[in-house]
Amino acid sequence: MSSPLVNITIPVFHRPLFTQKTILALRKTSSAIPYTVTVVDNGSSPELRERLRQFKSDGIIDNLFLLPENMGISCACNIGWDAVDAPYYLKLDNDVCVKGPDWLERLFSLWQHGKPLSTLGPSHTVEQMHMNPGGIETPDGRLGICFSNLQGQCMLVPKTVSDVLGVWNEDYGLYGAEDGDYGVRMNCADLPQYYYHSASYFTDLGFNSATGYEKIGLDKRQEYTELFAPQKGGMGLFNVNSFLFQMCIRFWKVPRRYRVLDVNEDHEVTVEEDPSYTPVRKALARSKQLLDRRRARYGKDGTYDEKFVVYLKKIWQDCGHG
Repeated sequence: MSSPLVNITIPVFHRPLFTQKTILALRKTSSAIPYTVTVVDNGSSPELRERLRQFKSDGIIDNLFLLPENMGISCACNIGWDAVDAPYYLKLDNDVCVKGPDWLERLFSLWQHGKPLSTLGPSHTVEQMHMNPGGIETPDGRLGICFSNLQGQCMLVPKTVSDVLGVWNEDYGLYGAEDGDYGVRMNCADLPQYYYHSASYFTDLGFNSATGYEKIGLDKRQEYTELFAPQKGGMGLFNVNSFLFQMCIRFWKVPRRYRVLDVNEDHEVTVEEDPSYTPVRKALARSKQLLDRRRARYGKDGTYDEKFVVYLKKIWQDCGHG
């Protein structure tokens, strides 16, 4: 078997029907571009986890990691990212049904018309594909330009980019702004983000359907909102990080929060928070406290004061990440 060019990682959390459709459709992909299928489960039902074990036993998936509980989307995706040393990483949500065995070949044929140091992600509307200047019309379709962030639903990241910016940011909660955060760092590094038109490559099984998460007490909308407008007030964590990245206060290449201690024969993972992350958490909390106080007293413009920025940089330099 050829060494994989692409590590396709699927984070899973419940939704067994969508999950199985996603995996089975993916396995029809042509091997013209060598790939591996890595699945990381975030604490789903025993029935779904057993089904995933069977998929692994049958060779339908190549790598399987079963987390003890929901560790968050970034943690799960990063464990999958680490599992295979491949030139390209593709995050595929467990409600995405790819179209045709040549979908991956077609994506790479389209992407080759752009700059190699870039990322590629889906756009769901023709209008969005043409919204920003700089798009490229190619014999393989249109490459749109994204100025904000790509959706992580079916997104490609080359190793040449992750060597610069790292992996998904694990600062956030269970369901957060990992793709938005990556977009902020891409923009800081002045690297292009390209759109492809999703309808040509996959069907979104989760579009306009009930998520099923309500049954287990997870409010994804509230989780997401908290990152921008927390109930306790002040700046949300996403906005704090955006400021820190844009002002070059903290490094764009983010540290990992969690580390894998063991994976047993049943693919069950033992994971813990890395002690080296503690200074990062403290620096984030201190930065938010100072930014909230500064904004309350001087307004948003006050946060750009040179002496204040230098003070924040010292906090991050002291913890080894700025």
